[in-house]
Amino acid sequence: MTAPLLEAAHITVRFGGVVALRDVSLAQVPRETLGMIGPNGSGKTTFVNVMTGHLRPAHGTISFDGKAMAGRKPFQIAAAGLNRTFQAVRIFQELTVAQNLATALVDAMHPLDPDAMAGAIDWLELGHRMTARAGGLTLYEQRRLELLMRLVQQPRLVMLDEPVGGLSTSEVHAMLGLLAELKSRTTIFIIEHTMKVIREIADRVVVLLAGEKIADGAPTEILRDPRVIEKYLGSFDA
Repeated sequence: MTAPLLEAAHITVRFGGVVALRDVSLAQVPRETLGMIGPNGSGKTTFVNVMTGHLRPAHGTISFDGKAMAGRKPFQIAAAGLNRTFQAVRIFQELTVAQNLATALVDAMHPLDPDAMAGAIDWLELGHRMTARAGGLTLYEQRRLELLMRLVQQPRLVMLDEPVGGLSTSEVHAMLGLLAELKSRTTIFIIEHTMKVIREIADRVVVLLAGEKIADGAPTEILRDPRVIEKYLGSFDA
């Protein structure tokens, strides 16, 4: 049996009197693409924030590659190989694309070599935009830049928070192609509301509702689960 790359056990997070996550446990093995779905406010981003050191849980343990992550800062967790993108793209708006890339390389423990970096830039179609101000890029280009900034650090697991959020139909289709290629390169954890992305990319899906895990299984099973349909998917096409 393959040992988990990421393992979270009994994670509980409270904001004052509000319980954002309650006793959530999951494990993800190397090269598995794990999806997480649920209504807004169900705790999905909070879970990613805890895994990547942006929040500390009130209770529970986290391990990555067999090592405890409790108490580590985000840059230390990223250096260990666990990285993430954000729901609202986080780039340096006033810097050029090349300068944004340079900032990502500063803290990289094992940066891509120049040939691999050039290949990643070409793959994400940003070569012609290297001197452009990042704030002037389209949202789709900014999402590709943020992804590139993570990939140059050679993460072992990338957590993606709604990577197609705000994109047009054609851009979602193009991003799906990029995600399929990314899946062949590394381990992915993905939060998404677009079920087409979950169906096509995820190997397994976890469902959160009001901070609790209510389902965990293959996408075809999860998207037909009566509890998931009733509590989250409703009547839209899953």
